[in-house]
Amino acid sequence: MIRKTIMLSLIGLSLLITPIFARNLSLDQAVSEALNKSSQILTKTLDVESSQIDEDGKYSSLYPTVNLGLTTSRSNAGSTQISGLDPITFEFLSTTNYYVSLTASASLSFSFNPAMITALQTTALQLQNQSITLEKAKSDLALQVKKLYYGILVQEAAVQLQKDNIEYLEETLVNTKAAYENGDIPELKVLQLQSQISAQKATEEKTEIAVTSQKRTLAFLIGSDDITEPLTLTDTLPTTYNDDISTYTLEKAMIASLDLQSTAISKDLLDLQSDILWESTYLPSVTLSASYMPTASNITDWDTYTSPYDAGSISATVSFNLTGLLPGSTAKKNMKKLDISKEQLISGEDTMRTNIILTYSSYVESINEAKRQINLSKENIELSQKSFDLTALSYENGDTSFSDLKSAQLNVSNAKVSLLQSQYSYLSALLDLENQCTQQY
Repeated sequence: MIRKTIMLSLIGLSLLITPIFARNLSLDQAVSEALNKSSQILTKTLDVESSQIDEDGKYSSLYPTVNLGLTTSRSNAGSTQISGLDPITFEFLSTTNYYVSLTASASLSFSFNPAMITALQTTALQLQNQSITLEKAKSDLALQVKKLYYGILVQEAAVQLQKDNIEYLEETLVNTKAAYENGDIPELKVLQLQSQISAQKATEEKTEIAVTSQKRTLAFLIGSDDITEPLTLTDTLPTTYNDDISTYTLEKAMIASLDLQSTAISKDLLDLQSDILWESTYLPSVTLSASYMPTASNITDWDTYTSPYDAGSISATVSFNLTGLLPGSTAKKNMKKLDISKEQLISGEDTMRTNIILTYSSYVESINEAKRQINLSKENIELSQKSFDLTALSYENGDTSFSDLKSAQLNVSNAKVSLLQSQYSYLSALLDLENQCTQQY
């Protein structure tokens, strides 16, 4: 009795302390924080931003090349003039004038091939592909967090079941000890019950450790600064399991598949790359260039300074790469490889469609089977509870063995655990089905 009082006091104290230190976490909050703090999501978001920069600046590939310059130079040889006689050395004095020139330069060049216009379309497709990859990562992470959240709720419910069993066994132990002290039952029954309580406590402790580990995994996924911080999940398991899944059709699953969308974009990219390669190989290129270089000579001697003279040129060139037309050229080999890559994508696309059909059917079957198991578990709980009540009464009257009581209690526990497992199977399959049919880009 004293031991029970101490345990109740400790439980009450823990209930008072836990809300102070534990952090409340809802399902929506967990998903939101995971998406905002995930390093994987951040990396893929930056990839999208990088692709957006390429898309915004795609026309820069058509800009001409313009160069401006200013050059000054001094000649190595100059003109020497006699300026007089040195009165001390009686040597002729001379000065040397070097020629300094100033040249300005401006040049413009522009090369064009029809492949450059086709290439402008690739940046938009690459941006779409990166965006799809980002959305798929978000969808997968949200699904992972939701499943883990509900999994923890199921485990916590299992812990509570074990605690209820222990509490009942401890109450039974008090009555059993009293019966033993009165000489109504042998000591063996007391020892058996004490052993059973110890085993139940060991199992309950293992389950609590597993719950703690799962909560730390959840804390890691949501980006908590301290994953050891206690979490209190504020959402609860659903009370009904009869969702209408008729709205989640196979057609929606096909349309929502981000993998199929990404494959379609990849095929378009391969087609564009093939067109770019063909145009750059079989169509001529045009190059326009112009330059202007005015030069002023001897700018340091105004007596001999001359006006700047112009120098420049304008040219237009049409070129055709004959090498690409030769058998076995790099261009032809690359075009064949692109065709092979497209065939591989088409084959992979067929496999994806088959997998979507298989997984869709599997999710629907799992949901329906989980519904049946939930109903059977509820019926089993009622029957096993009635059997347990009768067995407990018989045990108290000394008409039933402890083994029968233990078996009856185990049947109730197993039925309740089976219900929890069926509920989680239902939620897990429903989340998978929702995710498959509602992914959006």
